[in-house]
Amino acid sequence: MDLLSVRIAAEPDIARIRQVTGVIADTCGLASFAKTRVVTAVLEIARNALQYGGGGRAHFAIRPETDLCWLVVRVIDQGEGLPKGADFVKGRRPFKAQSGGTRAQGMGLGLTGVQRLADKFDLDTSKNGTRAELAFKLPSASEEESELGERVMASIAELSSTDPLAELSRQNRELAEAMAERELLIDEVHHRTGNNLALIVSFIQLSKRGAQSEETRQAMAQLESRVLSVAKVHQELQRANLADRIALVPLLETVAKHAQDAFSNDQLDIAISVFGDEVSVSGSAGIDLGLIVNELITNAYKHAFENRKNGRIDVSFERESDEDNMKRWVLTVKDDGVGLSEDVKPERSDSLGWRMIRAMTARLSGTIETGSDEGFHTRIEFPGAFAEGKT
Repeated sequence: MDLLSVRIAAEPDIARIRQVTGVIADTCGLASFAKTRVVTAVLEIARNALQYGGGGRAHFAIRPETDLCWLVVRVIDQGEGLPKGADFVKGRRPFKAQSGGTRAQGMGLGLTGVQRLADKFDLDTSKNGTRAELAFKLPSASEEESELGERVMASIAELSSTDPLAELSRQNRELAEAMAERELLIDEVHHRTGNNLALIVSFIQLSKRGAQSEETRQAMAQLESRVLSVAKVHQELQRANLADRIALVPLLETVAKHAQDAFSNDQLDIAISVFGDEVSVSGSAGIDLGLIVNELITNAYKHAFENRKNGRIDVSFERESDEDNMKRWVLTVKDDGVGLSEDVKPERSDSLGWRMIRAMTARLSGTIETGSDEGFHTRIEFPGAFAEGKT
């Protein structure tokens, strides 16, 4: 019957193991000398795990065997194993230390001492860690295992309730373990997401190369740019150790470069510049802004440079103040193309691209304004608290 597992990560955990081992020994009816023998052996192995193995876990269990019952304590660490030269032979034979004696150097009481204290002792060690298992005979028949286990768990629960510091330490350990597991899962999700995005881009590129019509190739290029915009934000978040904020201007520079690579050809050479204030935004806002800029650059490539081989697109994201000194952030995408007549309002268009732009702008509480002045420009204002800038 498994009883409990105690983490070994700091000195207070050693004190916790001392308490738990003592309570278990008392509840199992061990005499004073036998209890001291158990506690001493378990503490020696636990301290070794902390000092030489970088920490680990101590697992407590009750195991029946014929007409006997055993207290089994397994201590596992993920250190580098025993020092080179500490030759382990399973069973109760002593260890050979580097000095030629029977005690491994720096091991406190010594593994041979632990062997003498435990009724059974087994040890496996390698460069991947060490597992020590100690077993102690209990003065209880095997058929009492379930009842004994319940009494032990009740005693441990009572120990926690009467020792608030120990209970707080246990809760903190459980929280730390849960957070570590959560981080591991998040890392795995991000890794899989990155791989999936790269795979999707590869499929799109294959389809684009195999397309027969120019219209299909243009559609595939536009889809490729959209997916690459999302993939770039994901990549930047990973580089920032999965932080929730990323630098915006470098992100927009990469988005513009991807769009330029996707749409440039021998008949169309467009220069794109990206500039602005140093600012960081949340990951979700970065995705929205990247997609907005990608759509606006794509629209410029498709409509602004008819019958022209060269052109220019400027992208900026800057902080401004109005007459009342209210701060705001402004995204501007401007080209030097043919422009539009005053009565045309592309921001009201029902095309997929403009529907996306309107939806993402609304999500960020922004407002859109367009105009033609030596080309076409789109200006989107966002509230001052939208981003974090450095002055």
